[in-house]
Amino acid sequence: MKRLFICGLIFICIFISHTNFAEASDRRAAFIRSDGLWLKEGELERKLVESSGLTHPTFSSNGTYISYIAHRGKELWVYNCVTRLKRKVFDGDVSLTRWSPTESKLAWKSGGVLNVIDLTRPASSFQNVILGTGNYSWTPDGRGFVVSSSANLEPDGWSPVRLFYVPLNANGDLKKVQNITTLPKMSDTFFAIGTTEFKWGMDDQWFAFIACPTASMSADSNTLMVVSLDGSKTRMIGNMLDQPNWFNWSPNTKQLGYIKGIGRLTSENKRLTVWNPKSGKEINLSYTGYADGDFTWLNDRNIIVSRQIEWGYGVPQEKRAKPFLVSVKIDDGSGKRLTNPGRGEADVYPKTLPGEQLTWIRTNTQSAKVMVKEGLDAPETLWINNLRTPQNCSGWSCMLDIYEAR
Repeated sequence: MKRLFICGLIFICIFISHTNFAEASDRRAAFIRSDGLWLKEGELERKLVESSGLTHPTFSSNGTYISYIAHRGKELWVYNCVTRLKRKVFDGDVSLTRWSPTESKLAWKSGGVLNVIDLTRPASSFQNVILGTGNYSWTPDGRGFVVSSSANLEPDGWSPVRLFYVPLNANGDLKKVQNITTLPKMSDTFFAIGTTEFKWGMDDQWFAFIACPTASMSADSNTLMVVSLDGSKTRMIGNMLDQPNWFNWSPNTKQLGYIKGIGRLTSENKRLTVWNPKSGKEINLSYTGYADGDFTWLNDRNIIVSRQIEWGYGVPQEKRAKPFLVSVKIDDGSGKRLTNPGRGEADVYPKTLPGEQLTWIRTNTQSAKVMVKEGLDAPETLWINNLRTPQNCSGWSCMLDIYEAR
């Protein structure tokens, strides 16, 4: 009897260990170090490509491929995680690389040209989709794109920004392009010469984006907008900075969270806010004396936000507070502090993984690492060390992509 009990106990311990390993191994990250592109799977990591100056690692929707940019934005490459082979797919200026949400097709911009390539066809070359692209995003079904134009300065002022639907097979044929809507012209209350990417919500019937004015004005204020798929409805939600990680739909896509506030300092007058499309009302989830930044929806009821004590230009460098992570409840706005970074360290760029696992970046500006929590009450652990800090590129997305993270 005692022997049976011991055997059963051993089996339970093995099962628990296997379960924890399986959960950990589900985490996958493509990231950049100073010596090249790396892949982390669970607790195992390996170098995929040895080269300096790589940026923008991005998983395909099924995780088979990782795209990355080399030679200071002049080459686009794709690494196959199954065959462990890499392939150069484009020579020239490269920006805004984005994978299809449904297939192994990769899109990118070169100048104003939107291009796409099908990676399941090894001998295929890329195709020009359409010219005159400002920004773009795939439609949720992977059959086309929402594309914004860039405004032009004309004798009577800036031309308005227009939004289009462009099918995947457009091949430069203007007859296949459909106009969705035209943003308002320049006025005392609105000004835009371009947009950010588009994020889909409300059961894929609406998309959200930031409308951006000229660079000097955009540093202080931009306009968060939502547009219905057919273009019949356009709403201006609020003013915010041009930070693509600062607006996200809830997992059920019924609410839109964003960091509201103007002024170029990220440490001042930035408030976590949730907008409800049905009522048109918004909820202020900020806390007096604190400024909010990067955030992720843990679920439909809770948001994880990077929060710091407010400071302005007059505060000396050594006295400026650094961000930490807080869990905020949507229903009452109450918050619970989750992390306590060391002196000089900041906790930023939180991401949620399936099973409500939480990852984030801890950085002192000179170095960075990726931390993880298996749950909000679980201890934090180091997952990836020696992550390269962004240089000559904007934001942490040019250094790190975590598969299936939101």
